[in-house]
Amino acid sequence: MKWTTVFDFDSKQKFVSYEIVHQTTYSYEHKKRSSVMTVCMQPKATSWQYLDHYQLATTPESRIDIDVDPFGNTRHFFDIHRPHNKLTVTSNARVRSQFNEVNETAELDDWDSLANLHTKLEFWDFLLPTDLTRTKSDLDRWTDHQGGIDKSSPWSFLKSLEHRLSEVIRYRPGATSIDSTVDDLLRHHEGVCQDISQLMIAIARSKGIPARYVSGYLYVAPNATRRLVDNATHAWVECYLPSKGWCTFDPTNPQGAPETRVTVAYGRDYRDVPPIRGITFGEGEAVMDVSVMVFRL
Repeated sequence: MKWTTVFDFDSKQKFVSYEIVHQTTYSYEHKKRSSVMTVCMQPKATSWQYLDHYQLATTPESRIDIDVDPFGNTRHFFDIHRPHNKLTVTSNARVRSQFNEVNETAELDDWDSLANLHTKLEFWDFLLPTDLTRTKSDLDRWTDHQGGIDKSSPWSFLKSLEHRLSEVIRYRPGATSIDSTVDDLLRHHEGVCQDISQLMIAIARSKGIPARYVSGYLYVAPNATRRLVDNATHAWVECYLPSKGWCTFDPTNPQGAPETRVTVAYGRDYRDVPPIRGITFGEGEAVMDVSVMVFRL
């Protein structure tokens, strides 16, 4: 079975359009009796991002159900209860993105403007530490030691932190795992977008700034001269400032154009929004192969 959704959009607006094909294949040593999976790959429909079309398909075929989680993310669920030695999940999306940069009104926020945010229920999940963002380190001392971080206002702090993290943390695939913590990153100073984003989240929350993890996709032009990250799944950060709302920061790739990012889901950290997770029933090992392609239309 395929799950297909078609969305309307305002054709008078100017957009950057992308097609995203995200395919995950599990190959099993021995046939599995059953598989139960949750998928979080459908891009969000927002005021600046329009989802024209979305389709999710599985091989073997399955019935696919849909729901929305507490963070407003779309999730698809399926189960297969017959023997299979391979499982393929293919997500296909067409998105139009129109992104407005944060303007200078963000500078109006001062540190006192954040004082009461902890009393509002909507921000609690994004102010409290999680297992991946909790740290034994003194983050104030760590940021001071890095230098170059402007603490004159929350906006200046976040923008300078975004750029400084991209300089002091080396982007290196394979240096960490999906279970790596902020303390792991601080010890080795190398990781991937997931790790660097979670470090920025931990620092922002330590300052009383609500911060959430964003999962999605990144388009990198084929002729890009500086490839900080691959053309694939990506993660970044959104922080809440009272005068502006949720503002985007990408500490892995701060020079990237905002419209090159496609938002899929919000969470407290990576564990809230992995692209796919689930369980299988049967003996033997599994090998996972992931292919992500982002095309500009």
